[in-house]
Amino acid sequence: MDFAKNDNGDFAKLKAMVDGLDVGILINNVGQSHSIPVPFTLTPKDEIKDIITINCMGTLKVTQIVAPGMVQRKRGLILTMGSFGGLMPIPLLATYSGSKAFLQQWSTSLAGELEGTGVDVEFVLSYLVTTAMSKIRKPSLLIPNPRNFIKAVLGKIGRSGGAQQMAHTSTPFWSHALMHWWLENTLGFGNGMALRQNRNMHESIRKRALKKAEREAKKA
Repeated sequence: MDFAKNDNGDFAKLKAMVDGLDVGILINNVGQSHSIPVPFTLTPKDEIKDIITINCMGTLKVTQIVAPGMVQRKRGLILTMGSFGGLMPIPLLATYSGSKAFLQQWSTSLAGELEGTGVDVEFVLSYLVTTAMSKIRKPSLLIPNPRNFIKAVLGKIGRSGGAQQMAHTSTPFWSHALMHWWLENTLGFGNGMALRQNRNMHESIRKRALKKAEREAKKA
């Protein structure tokens, strides 16, 4: 299913498949970021549309299909993947950062609505993982591979694992939790110093990406 298409027919087919199933767990992990860091004023319109459509509309529509059955059965878990990009503002990734901040507020609001129904809602915060989206291949203390990250998430469902900024939110991977705590208690999430550091870092990433693209274009 291509969530960028936002095709009502696709969602209708999904609903037809789900209506007859006892779905106990929904993992909202669909997402897209920018191809490279980019100033908002230079961001391609299609990229803006796809990020918002995939990250926000896709997640909301699937949850609206699955959640009523969970409420009716009085049991279920809705797990939505968040990002440090939504925890703190990220210059040059403004649209992606905003979409993840939206999911944080939406997920926590939904958790408040469904409290007492038997359906648990949890928002999982994550720093980088070695995935196609991050474009990072080599794991480190701060950047786990998917297997180790998923193991941490599944091992802490229903518990207040890791640093927490909001209710029904966890940062389950240990080094991400330490980073979360440090950011929250030293730099802060949106102060001027943090914004400048993030901007400088992503401007540097953008310059390297543009130079690489230029080299590859010359080879072609």
